[in-house]
Amino acid sequence: MHITFLDRFEARPGRILQWTPSKISTGSTYPVPPTSNQQLHLAGRRGDTTWLAATFDVPGPIDTDALKASFEEWTSRHDALSCSFSQAEEPGESSALFVDVADVADLRLREETVADARTPEQVRELLGERLDRWCNPFAFPAYFLGAITREDQSTVICGFDHAICDGWSMSIAITEISTLYRQYTRADRVPTASDLLPEPGSFLNYCFRESATADPEPGDHRIAGWRSFLRSCGGDTPHFPVDLELPAGTMSPQGTDTRMLLDPGEAELFDQNCADHRHSSFGAILASIGLAATQLTGKRDTHLLFPVHTRREPRHNHTFGWLVANAPMTVTSMDNLHSTARAVNLAFHESLSLSSVSSRQVLRSLGPEVSPTRRDIFSVSYADYRTMPGGSRPRKSQSCESRPGDSQPAPINPQQLSRVSSADDVQFWFSRTHDGLAVRTRFPAPGARTVHTFLERVSEILSTP
Repeated sequence: MHITFLDRFEARPGRILQWTPSKISTGSTYPVPPTSNQQLHLAGRRGDTTWLAATFDVPGPIDTDALKASFEEWTSRHDALSCSFSQAEEPGESSALFVDVADVADLRLREETVADARTPEQVRELLGERLDRWCNPFAFPAYFLGAITREDQSTVICGFDHAICDGWSMSIAITEISTLYRQYTRADRVPTASDLLPEPGSFLNYCFRESATADPEPGDHRIAGWRSFLRSCGGDTPHFPVDLELPAGTMSPQGTDTRMLLDPGEAELFDQNCADHRHSSFGAILASIGLAATQLTGKRDTHLLFPVHTRREPRHNHTFGWLVANAPMTVTSMDNLHSTARAVNLAFHESLSLSSVSSRQVLRSLGPEVSPTRRDIFSVSYADYRTMPGGSRPRKSQSCESRPGDSQPAPINPQQLSRVSSADDVQFWFSRTHDGLAVRTRFPAPGARTVHTFLERVSEILSTP
């Protein structure tokens, strides 16, 4: 799995196709609020979508009938894809409401040709325009379904506003759509998802359960833990510890960086080294962030958030939606990587317990005690794609052939893309695949030199035995 931004998408020219609904049943509003993440996401929108996209390759030109059937089968499978949002009409209400498109099983798609893109730049420009237009959470559908067809090898691409998906969902989309497409191009009968794919689990039911969770009491230890953490951040949310040359309250065009930190062999040795020193690989990654910050600022403590998936029940392993919470962490630099990582591991379980309180509940409980000075928050994410639906394969060996023990062949050249927009803080997304350990970074453009220097320090620290 390759994780990158649209401006770095290795896009070969071809004919861009899109499938859009030709028949939509009348929608009805459900009396269930969005999740905490969705409410904060929708409230923070400034007219632009924040989309995530997934791509994979298929042999030869696109079989348009097979891909249309695959998209129709797949969109009826996940109830998150039946949802868009509308603002509440009551004065003073800041929440949004789900709008369910009734009987999405009747959704019918029509194919259209967007354009013949003759250069990689045209591909990126045309895809960006379509993804921005269609991935709108306040309209149905809040997603884009398309492809780039070529004679030798084509690319399937689908994008979704972040309000209805997370990174794990991108792996689900790639695995399931590629499986359906493969069957529709081969099968003598009409395949159905229930024959080929595991139970998806309902995202709407997940939202109902979250909305039914009572706010914590004022004396709850989790609120006390968040209060202590945010006070250590100066009554603010955590921000990148090194000066980004951007005044607080100012947005900047987004800078991007993607790089491989450890190749497959180095990553295996790194994982084994972490195990030998009795800490996790993610603990070492967080430790490298703290040590790099200490080297550049002289401060021992680095405050950050890290996302935690909330797919705690097997029924949600294959649920398409946004099932993520946030946990706080203070990394205190010790003598070396391993001693720092062991300290991180000791603090990890307490951090996870605090993630059981949603961000919205924390902000509501602490009120004026927290005054964010930036829109973005400094966060560090880690995802091991080898454990997600579809797993991962070395890029050099990816093909449509299955491996021993696999129920389905692996998708070809799977990728995740993110939109390039504006930023005022730094986010790191570390990803572990069979290709090694990589990191994707989003940051305000004026801080490019600072962030690159920081990443070089992180790379050096992680490469040290």
